[in-house]
Amino acid sequence: MTAPLVDRLANQAHALLRDGRAEEALPMLDRLGRLGAPASAALRAEAMLQLLRLEEAETAADAALAGTTDDARLHRLRARIRLARGHHAGAAEDAATAVMAAPGDTAGRLLLATALLEEGRHDEAIWFLGEAWRADPGNAALQARLGQAFMRAGRHEAAAELLAHCEQQAPSTPGIAALRAQAALLADDAPEAERLARAALARGIVEGAVHSVLAHALVSQGRLAEAGPHFAAAARLSPASHYLAHLAAASSGTTQDRAPEDYVATLFDGYAPHFETSLLGLGYRVPGLIRRAVERLLPAVAAGRASLGPVLDLGCGTGLAGVALSDLLHGPLTGVDLSRRMLEQAAAKHLYTSLRQADLTAVLREEGAAYALITAADVFCYLGDLNETLALCRQRLAPGGLLVFSLERAEAGAGWRLGPSGRYAHAPDYLAACLKAAGLQALECREEALRRDGEASIPGLLVAAHAIGH
Repeated sequence: MTAPLVDRLANQAHALLRDGRAEEALPMLDRLGRLGAPASAALRAEAMLQLLRLEEAETAADAALAGTTDDARLHRLRARIRLARGHHAGAAEDAATAVMAAPGDTAGRLLLATALLEEGRHDEAIWFLGEAWRADPGNAALQARLGQAFMRAGRHEAAAELLAHCEQQAPSTPGIAALRAQAALLADDAPEAERLARAALARGIVEGAVHSVLAHALVSQGRLAEAGPHFAAAARLSPASHYLAHLAAASSGTTQDRAPEDYVATLFDGYAPHFETSLLGLGYRVPGLIRRAVERLLPAVAAGRASLGPVLDLGCGTGLAGVALSDLLHGPLTGVDLSRRMLEQAAAKHLYTSLRQADLTAVLREEGAAYALITAADVFCYLGDLNETLALCRQRLAPGGLLVFSLERAEAGAGWRLGPSGRYAHAPDYLAACLKAAGLQALECREEALRRDGEASIPGLLVAAHAIGH
């Protein structure tokens, strides 16, 4: 009686999962687990992945793989879970195992290529995708993925050629129109990206990605007002995207007190490969401004008569503030950022004692070391309300410690406001009230141009503060 029951439950659970109804499958999976059914762990892993309970999904996948090394299907499943968790090296290992177990399986090759791309191993990903496409030249999805790999590798002409050929041969390939427009945008041809996106919309293609690329192309051309409706359409068509939701809110003037974590991580993961080149081209000044503030306010450190450390670099990005302060450091330097790819760039500089992928407020809430210096270069522009963050910074400053940060400046009386760029600006009087409420005293609040934006400069504030009574 047990075997037929197990088979029936497993088949029903599998059907529900195939239809994306993981919540309904859970009672059956619980019962299969109690019955000791061999398939229950794999089915539970799939269900947890659908429900985005990723740690539980990986635990279940580990259990399903216990005692077996050559089950391509299970290795593909765990690769998908690890990709969703951002564990790209592990995903690549699982996907490679799946490919070795089933060399002709296209799904395994696609997973492997995806993991390699996420690790920045573009040439390897291109090789695997090229081999797969040569073996199946009529597979439009493979060709589109190969074009995307060339795009990610910065080989824009090859990407444009492949994607154009793919759209010509198989115009109904999902996402191909958006990929073509995105390839043009990444090649710094915003007018061509706009043309391709508008042509796709005119053909009746209704995809959030097309509206998103069009909006970004318009922003690149300084046409922010035109971009707003397309960010809103992209957000409606992609309701799970916090990135698009934030840009839609910014374009429409909707108020929210901070940018979502997913927005910041997505934004800077995309920026990471060319972040420093782009910023230096815009005359980015904030790391140097922080360095000079430290020299003015800590003259003994600047003269080498006192040590500086420990230091906490909030939103450290690629480590530019660490570079600016590197010769002054005589203690540990900790960097915190939401973007894994930015942290990889920072790690390559070999300046940081530790680097953490985390939200800055979560790190500030932890019990731990007190810091002689806390820096935040162009970080608080992704926060609206500063009260909690400044209070937390105050708690983590050592006696005599210094907090140095930049803000984009709003007009007096404006409080804080979210601009169409997706960044927040803060008024000096609002900042003064927040500092006082947090128990901080401003030692300096200097009006500075932070960087260029087209022909104009971004007006900002460079603020240095310490705890009241220190």
